[in-house]
Amino acid sequence: MKNQVMALGATLLLAAPFATPALADPSGFISIGVGPAGTEFDTGSDTFSLDGYALEALLSGSIMLTPVLGIQGDVQFTSRTLDDSGDDITTNSFDGALHGFYREADKFLVGGFVQIGRDDLSNPVSEGTIDRAYVGGEAQVYFDNLTLYGQAGMQQFDLSSNSPTSIGLNGWFANAEVRYFLTPNLRIEARAGFNTLDFEILSATFDTVTIGAGVEYKLESLPISLFAKYDYSTTSAEALMSDDATVGNHRFLVGARFALGEDSLLDRDRSGASLRPVQGGNGFLETFGGF
Repeated sequence: MKNQVMALGATLLLAAPFATPALADPSGFISIGVGPAGTEFDTGSDTFSLDGYALEALLSGSIMLTPVLGIQGDVQFTSRTLDDSGDDITTNSFDGALHGFYREADKFLVGGFVQIGRDDLSNPVSEGTIDRAYVGGEAQVYFDNLTLYGQAGMQQFDLSSNSPTSIGLNGWFANAEVRYFLTPNLRIEARAGFNTLDFEILSATFDTVTIGAGVEYKLESLPISLFAKYDYSTTSAEALMSDDATVGNHRFLVGARFALGEDSLLDRDRSGASLRPVQGGNGFLETFGGF
């Protein structure tokens, strides 16, 4: 039943921006990126690393219901596969998000969002799933060619493995991003975030720090842009082992976006689908398949 509810929720999140009567036509984009990925483990007494590849696909659409009120929906799929001496460690993630916002063009945006997601995890010795939920607020401030973007809220993870029971984890997250437009069709960006989860059954706390950077260029007279981005996260687990342990994840993606109803990247930022789904995940849970 839980799986059916999550599937229905994701369908509604995707359909909302395109099915609602509105003041203006919807706008949005479809993007896909691929590239190398890796993970580094530090158990306190030993270190090792794994290499592999990652994929990300995102569909985002927004629509204005009034001159200042709008909604945006996102559906995202991400995948990562690591090679562990011939065995694959795989994480496939599905997310759907719905944002509601108030926007004054070229000034600011303020709003809130809900998001649900699921991670399907597998490694050579175990399999598991993580059901995720987020609720929070977000805001953007515009200064000529500069955009400041922030998100913060609460998160809940429901961890299931081969046992008939599941384990709940609760915490909070905060993300910040800076975007600068060298031209209306050339954007560079930098981002950072922090999130924490309490794992009461093991008396552990997971703290994750993320950083990233990217660049995007829209081709002249075409609804296509090319992008490259790098993301790194490090997760520490206090009290999970005798020594503190950390897991670091990194990925470098290159790809393309196909835009609908957007004249430029700056136009998307100020009047289109400029909000992001929360980038969930936890290094330990993803790698060890839900224990």
